[in-house]
Amino acid sequence: MKKYTTQFLTRTALLLALCIVVQQFKSVSQFITGPLVNLILLIAALAVGLYSGLAIAVLSPILAFLISPSPIMQVMPQLIVLVALGNAVLVFAAWSLRKNKRYYVGFLLGAVVKTGVLALGLQYVLIPLFGAALNEKQVAMATAMFGGNQFVTAVIAGAVCTFLWPLLRRAEGFVLEKA
Repeated sequence: MKKYTTQFLTRTALLLALCIVVQQFKSVSQFITGPLVNLILLIAALAVGLYSGLAIAVLSPILAFLISPSPIMQVMPQLIVLVALGNAVLVFAAWSLRKNKRYYVGFLLGAVVKTGVLALGLQYVLIPLFGAALNEKQVAMATAMFGGNQFVTAVIAGAVCTFLWPLLRRAEGFVLEKA
């Protein structure tokens, strides 16, 4: 069990570090950074396990905020909780359907539910409770960033993972949690 725990912690830490590095390029494009972060979340869930994926899902928005927060998160840091929850939903959907021959359904379901969590949470919880500091332009930007854009980035990650996962799964010793 100790070997597994060491491998689990090491791989989770490496994937979290990779996720943080990728997030440093968020100013380039959400459509580059988003799919890469989501891909890391999916690979963590599938290869290392549910707890690894969830740890990265929760820690990555916190650490991204502490290292270099996006302008919208500087104004509304409560978004961290919403992003962590959306990430966790994506991870759980992928992990829970990993044994299915059509495991990519988990990627698509996760993309849909993550988008719903983010869009509805922003619209009905965060903006009404904490949005007084936002102007109309910021509200429109946040709505786009945490709505349809999230769906697109999660679907891109799922599509890449659909082709990448069968290759990774065959690599000896890559997968800690066998499906």
